[in-house]
Amino acid sequence: MSVKVTLLRHGETKANREKVVLGTSDVGLTALGKSQAHASAVRISNLGPDAIYTSPFARALETAQYISNLTGLEPNPKDGLQEMDSGEMEGTDANRMAELFPEYMASWKKDASTTRPPGGETLGEVHSRAWKSTLEISHQHDGEHVIIVTHMFPIQGILCNALGLHSNQYNKISISLGSLSSISISGADTSVQYMNNTQHLENI
Repeated sequence: MSVKVTLLRHGETKANREKVVLGTSDVGLTALGKSQAHASAVRISNLGPDAIYTSPFARALETAQYISNLTGLEPNPKDGLQEMDSGEMEGTDANRMAELFPEYMASWKKDASTTRPPGGETLGEVHSRAWKSTLEISHQHDGEHVIIVTHMFPIQGILCNALGLHSNQYNKISISLGSLSSISISGADTSVQYMNNTQHLENI
């Protein structure tokens, strides 16, 4: 039997709106983020989910709670689903990254998967743990529909693995705030049903 996994990126935070590097900082949702979370939850509740897993960070937990309120399912935090640890770059103006961390950004452009931010983790490590967590979850929910609420880099990593793409191709996959993506896992076989769907957010 196969497992259906719907991936939801959390709603907007102040850092997202202001284009600040946001990794491990525990921040909540803005008013728009809460609207995105609610709209996503309404759509997900109509899909008949069986379980909810989430990153342990506040913005993901808050987003997941909207689904819980409509479905009665309790969100299960899982450390492997958390966003990339940006180390010393946390809180940096994203538009000034090349200016403030020139060596890192030059290396990132050549090989993002192995470039480590000062005090942080690599993109490859994020993708690896997010995919490992997804497989662990799927093994526990054979034949069921699971919701995973997480962040941009983990979702890109899960989709790269499902598509058989290298982590360095992450930037070919756009993942908007509040967007939904879907994959199917059946043993060693994986397929992507859709990516970055935002139709449910059109009236916000």
